[in-house]
Parts: sequence; structure tokens; C-alpha cells
Amino acid sequence: MVRPAARFGDFPVSVKTRIFPDFKRLPAAGGGTGRPGPRTKNIFAFLPFAGRFIYRMRIHAKIPPPMRDLCLLFLILFSLWACGPRERPEGRTVVVVGSTHVGIDRFKKDMEFLGPGSGIPAGTASRIPKPVIDRMIDYYLVLEYGKKNGITVSPARLRRYLKEVESGYTGDGLRDALLRGYMDPKEWKDRLAERLRVRTILKQVSEGVPPPDYRDVKAYYDQHLKEFRVPESVAFRQIVTRTRKAAEALLERLRKGEDMGTLAGKYSIAPEAENAGKVGWVARGQLEKTMEKALFSLPVGKISPVVKSPYGFHIFEVLSRRPGAIRPLPEVIGEIRERLVAEKRDRFLEKWLRDLRTRFRIRINHELLSRLEMS
Repeated sequence: MVRPAARFGDFPVSVKTRIFPDFKRLPAAGGGTGRPGPRTKNIFAFLPFAGRFIYRMRIHAKIPPPMRDLCLLFLILFSLWACGPRERPEGRTVVVVGSTHVGIDRFKKDMEFLGPGSGIPAGTASRIPKPVIDRMIDYYLVLEYGKKNGITVSPARLRRYLKEVESGYTGDGLRDALLRGYMDPKEWKDRLAERLRVRTILKQVSEGVPPPDYRDVKAYYDQHLKEFRVPESVAFRQIVTRTRKAAEALLERLRKGEDMGTLAGKYSIAPEAENAGKVGWVARGQLEKTMEKALFSLPVGKISPVVKSPYGFHIFEVLSRRPGAIRPLPEVIGEIRERLVAEKRDRFLEKWLRDLRTRFRIRINHELLSRLEMS
């Protein structure tokens, strides 16, 4: 019986051990010591092993000559690869922050994770703005601080956080978002877990920031009165039709005494028709100019003539009006306190991060960074 030709890579184990008895005694990466390390640069250290393999291939292996030649070619290429110089791991490290070594792949992913709003241009990474790199360094500084001080997130809290984020997507929204970002679900969850750790660390660190007192709140209010000015606003109802002819016919019926709410519910094409045409409160500056001019010049309780807008033909009735005014301090004291707390917290964290830069080692591989290509 003629034995079918063996395919490269399909050798049984018995054949491998017969023609390749030194298979398990390949020169170690550390020069035969069995310990990991740089590949040997002396190709002659591999030749005795290669010679024994070639001899056994010729004598023992029942392999067609073309396939035998292919195997020998593979051996030569493998020898050159195994004996070639290996780039040191530290040579592929872009950024070092404390005990965190950020390699090329992670550096690229971190830059992509910052998003298009970070100002990252395509091309060489040396053109990435310094504030963006500083932001990434700050991110790892926070993680280093948390690692050193044992600040962690419980699995239960992480599950709640992931569930909360996932609830913000409907249907296949999450899957589509991951596909657009070329990110697998595990990597996405790891990113969120890391982000939650950063938030937890920042919150714990800034808990001691004192809240603003009443004098701080009052001073802010007096200095920012314009921010609390409420513009003039009106509450109104309307009927909207597609044609002027239909609007004029309805206006005539209103003048004869028919109820506007009833007509709006029956004939208006606007969404608020279900609510008898009532729109609610709208401030000056929020409406289309033609509509705003008609409404804010109309007295309360009066019916407007037909007004044309990009949305159709309108009939307005102003139900109530509020003059522009400045909101009183008791009404906005909570908002002001939140703003001041955020400002004090940001100032504290900026100083805290500057201090961390003096406590942890930071190194940037500018040479590698200048050669790195960002997609």
C-alpha cells in the first residue's frame, strides 16, 4: 500500500519524537540555561541541533522530497528567528508611572479611550498635545495611589455600576457601540472597573474638603447676579394647521365664540393637541423668531391672527405671563453651594496631583513616542 503523503504540521507525535528526539531540548531563550532572557546572537550554537534534525529527516522520515525540503526551509527560518536579537521589554514601554509600565498597545488604547474630544491628531504620537499625555499620567497616578493605600471597589458595587451603565443602552446599542470602538465586552468592563476605581479614590481623597459657608455662597451670588436672571416667559396654547385656509377657518370659529381648547384637541396637528393645545411656560429666546414676536407682543387672554412659521400655520392664545427677574438667594442657594463645592474639590485635587508627581517616579520614552504611529 502506498502511504499517503503527510501534510506539513500533521505529523503524529511518534514521528516527531523519532525524527526530532531533541524537540524538548531546544536551546532555551537564556542561552541553554532554561531561564528566560535575550535570544543568543550566535547562530552556531544552534547548528549541531539542526544538523541532527536534518540527518534524521533524510534517513528516517518517510516524507516526499518536496515536503522534506519545505520542512528544512522552515527549520532554517526558525533558526534565524530564534537566534536573532530580541528587543528589550523596557524598550517598548512608552510611559512609566510608579510601578505601572504602559506599553505601546495600552498607550494606543488609552489615547483612543480619551475620545475625539481630546484633540488627538492622526499620525505620529509626538504631535499629541502635552495636556493629553498629562491627563493620562494623572489617571495612572490616581491608580498608583489607590494601589499603595489599598483602596478597592467591592464586586457588588462594580456589578451595580456595570448594570447602571448597561441600562443606558437600548436594544443592540451597547453591542454597536463596542463594534464602533473595536472593543470586546471584557475590555469594556475592565475599562469601566478601572474608571470606577479612579472615581472611588478621588472621592475618598477629597472627602475632607470643607464645604463653603454662607458668606461664600452670598459673595458668589452677589458677584454673579446675571447668571440667576430669568428672562420673560409666557404660558400659551395654540392650534397648528398645515394650510392657511384651514387656520383662517378655525380663527373665524374662535371669533364666533367656540372654545379654543376644544378646537385644538380636534384639529391641531401639534403634539400638545391632546392637552387642549396647552404648551406650558416658554422663555424669551427659546422659540422660533416669528412665533416669539407674535407671542410676546400678545396680551393675556387675546387670540392672535394666523402666524406662519416653518412648522405650519399657528393661532396663539397667551394664558399667563411672567416678567424677567433675578431669582432670590433662598431659591438658588443649593445650586451655588454645589458649584462652590465642585470648585474647591477641583482646586484640591489639582494640588494633590501635583504632590503625587513628586512622590511617584514618572518617565516618558520620548524616543519611542516620536516614532509611534497613531491611527
